[in-house]
Amino acid sequence: MKFTEHRDSNILSIKKYQAGEAWVNDKKVTTSCFLTQHELVEHWDCQDIKTLTIEQLSELFRLQPEVIILGTGETQFFPDPALFSHCAQQGIGLEVMSNAAACRTYNVLTTEDRKVLLALVMTG
Repeated sequence: MKFTEHRDSNILSIKKYQAGEAWVNDKKVTTSCFLTQHELVEHWDCQDIKTLTIEQLSELFRLQPEVIILGTGETQFFPDPALFSHCAQQGIGLEVMSNAAACRTYNVLTTEDRKVLLALVMTG
């Protein structure tokens, strides 16, 4: 699935997504990762959404997002409700969707200049 160009080339956006890989600007990423408009962390230690921990989720907080878009793989999967509560206690929204939908949503929110973080769980 190909995505439209972001007007500002300094902004990190998803240019293309297909199962197991995302193109962040011109860089192909095949491991679980997270990114904001200005920073990409390629190797996020979350290999399975079913075992996502509060510690793994809290690692994303250092980038101070308003909202986390969590891509759960090729299908939407809702993680432990305690993770939603943990984000809410930090004043951070947590939205969960498939990776493809998460990539599209992230791109839209970056055009609105929102403090959004995209986290993708890559399963293969």
